[in-house]
Amino acid sequence: MEWLTANPVVVPVIGGIFCIVAIGLGVQNARLSKRYRRLESLWEELSQGVEGGNLELMLRQQLAMGTQLQNDIEGIEKRLKVAEAKLVQSKRYVGLVRYDAFNDVGGGQSFSLAVCDENGDGAIVTSQVGRMDCRVFGKSLRAGRSDVSLTAEEEQALEEAVAGRSRPKIGL
Repeated sequence: MEWLTANPVVVPVIGGIFCIVAIGLGVQNARLSKRYRRLESLWEELSQGVEGGNLELMLRQQLAMGTQLQNDIEGIEKRLKVAEAKLVQSKRYVGLVRYDAFNDVGGGQSFSLAVCDENGDGAIVTSQVGRMDCRVFGKSLRAGRSDVSLTAEEEQALEEAVAGRSRPKIGL
């Protein structure tokens, strides 16, 4: 302690250093208090409605649920691709023309029915009803064409199928 009394300049310097350190600690304390209040309000916001629940557990459950949903979506996408591939080959375009094949038979009992898929593959079935008999013809279609010549009624049925006039209007 004698060195303090022997050097009168040291006491004010040490006091000044303590003051500067105290001010610095006070500023740091104020910054930390502000940050603590912000984190505390954020925590209150996050834990609102939990009521004693474990927030970490809830977050883990949400992450697991998100992963499960992603897996479900991927499975649905795979199934949708398979269904779309099958849909291209489904015979869903239909054209039907009724007519009188012979002059002595009326009532439009004869018909030509064209059925094809998205690629134009399918068949045409024609039934010609006469007074004494009924004839049925089948012709295959590849890409909207037949390897056998088509009658006018068969061509008209094929045009209706390709034009999609027989497609149902859903939701109208």
